[in-house]
Amino acid sequence: MKRQEVIIFARTYDSKNDEGKIVQVGEIHILCKKQALSNENGVSNGHKIAQVEVPFELAQKIIGQVPAVCDIEYEITVVNKALVLLPRNVQVMKEIESLNLLEVTDYISTFGR
Repeated sequence: MKRQEVIIFARTYDSKNDEGKIVQVGEIHILCKKQALSNENGVSNGHKIAQVEVPFELAQKIIGQVPAVCDIEYEITVVNKALVLLPRNVQVMKEIESLNLLEVTDYISTFGR
């Protein structure tokens, strides 16, 4: 599955794997669609951020280009007996030069989702 998303942050870091070895991994933060939620505990409104661990090479490839509108190709994977969508390929389509999210949403709506 492929979607256009806004990535606002990317980093690489060292982490320990299950065997205790140090491995290089990456992380990206994806700006989710605006949400307005209401329940018995109150009301919330705004954009949530999805923090996703990704392969080191993927994060390294886009560092210096984010924030940006990106084509993200997702892969369905099983993690802890649950199906999860994980980014496997990211292509930067347009770097965001300002904090004007209206420009970003206009760009995304031009090309469709």
